[in-house]
Amino acid sequence: MIGKVKISYLSKVGRKSYIVSLNQYKSEHWRKLKSRIDPLKEKFCLLIKEQNPPKFKWIELRVEHNTNFDIDNLSGTVKIFVDCLRRENVIEEDDKRFWDYMSIKYNPEMKKNYLSFEITGEIKK
Repeated sequence: MIGKVKISYLSKVGRKSYIVSLNQYKSEHWRKLKSRIDPLKEKFCLLIKEQNPPKFKWIELRVEHNTNFDIDNLSGTVKIFVDCLRRENVIEEDDKRFWDYMSIKYNPEMKKNYLSFEITGEIKK
């Protein structure tokens, strides 16, 4: 059986932005990066728990956003979200056996500073 879950996230913006860019993964010291990642992990895990998605055999992930970030830079934040899917047992692992598709799309029709994660996949029985 195929299921679909949508989880939306409103980001804080500015110097204390709660989006982690790929550039930050490449350039920041691990302590500073951890101070950005940890609050985002906490928020994503809470959003996932609130949505109470089923456990999936495999997923495809579609991300839409209306932020100032470039599409490729958002992959840093997507990684954190997928790590939380694993942590909350929505998926068993995040390798190609369980997750084989991702898209990131800028959508100016969305509210400003929103990210939307749409998970589609086969529900475990």
